[in-house]
Amino acid sequence: MIARVVICILFTIAFAVTGLSAQPGDVSRISPHPSLKPLDVVRIVMTALQHNDIGGKNRGIAITYNFASPANKRMTGPLSRFISLVSGPVYGEMINHKGASYEKVVSKGQNAQVDVIIRTVSGQFRGFRFTLSRQRGNPHQGSWMTDAVVPFNVTAT
Repeated sequence: MIARVVICILFTIAFAVTGLSAQPGDVSRISPHPSLKPLDVVRIVMTALQHNDIGGKNRGIAITYNFASPANKRMTGPLSRFISLVSGPVYGEMINHKGASYEKVVSKGQNAQVDVIIRTVSGQFRGFRFTLSRQRGNPHQGSWMTDAVVPFNVTAT
């Protein structure tokens, strides 16, 4: 119980820094919820990855997995495999990144796309395009979840 309160407090602080409003105990901020918009989901995921080990080893990656759509999880899961994938060379720079900016937020019907530019631990800039969909016909009905994340080169900052 105490650990859960500490985790909620730490994520409340993290979300306050990124401009999201989170209340202690608001578990909708670490799992999908229909009230979250596509940009909210991507900000939550990026904040979790930025503070990956707060609340436990790879907790940020686990939160990221919570927001992966069922179709995404079929390709990338279970969690142990997802951790290896996110920690690997393609996505590993997202972990403990130094900051993120959000660009080109596009929402069309049940699909959305958000581009994220991060500053890596080494000071480089990398881009990641999140593709999301509003869920239907599964336990996450109405929630936005990540279908894919594709890296792209950043030519100017």
